[in-house]
Amino acid sequence: MGYIHLGQSTPTPQLRQQGDFVTREYQWCPQLNKIQSNACFPYEPGEIAISHTAAGHVTPDVVLVPSGIPAPTVKIVCQYLIIRDFGVDWRHIKLATKSELFFKNMLGQFETNTSLLFRIVGYSDCVGVEKNNLSLRKGRARNVFHLFGPSARTRVMAVTAAPENTFLNDNSTVVARANTRAVVIEFFVNAPQTM
Repeated sequence: MGYIHLGQSTPTPQLRQQGDFVTREYQWCPQLNKIQSNACFPYEPGEIAISHTAAGHVTPDVVLVPSGIPAPTVKIVCQYLIIRDFGVDWRHIKLATKSELFFKNMLGQFETNTSLLFRIVGYSDCVGVEKNNLSLRKGRARNVFHLFGPSARTRVMAVTAAPENTFLNDNSTVVARANTRAVVIEFFVNAPQTM
């Protein structure tokens, strides 16, 4: 996925032997690259209507970053599950998104793997007034939180909105806006509670 990259972590990773595994440890997890911009492009004809359909503008609606398989003796400590392509002005998750097998499996893992901690961050595109976009970002994050099972909910450190003018993509195209109308579930393996 060329449009989403892991950012650089400030500290150098420390490798630590834990049983059969070597774990990469950071003081905190690397951030997803984000775009901070005041530049905004209006919706194209039909963009809103298509965003409200099950198919939307991008497929699949749920992606995992980083994807891929780590080396056999290295555990990935931080990952990011992105639920994207929310309908324009919608806070709720599309039924088609909730029905994605991959998403359901990830929610199941979140419930049963008690070593995971979470931060849930909502995003909006740039179109419209900030007051409404802030409400969308908060509402999207809360609605994703409510999909978590009771055990996973106890391990959520924050349910929050991304800061104003902070986006996952540049808002220049229909697809870029669909990718930034999103929620990112940041999850950490045995992460410190101080994040």
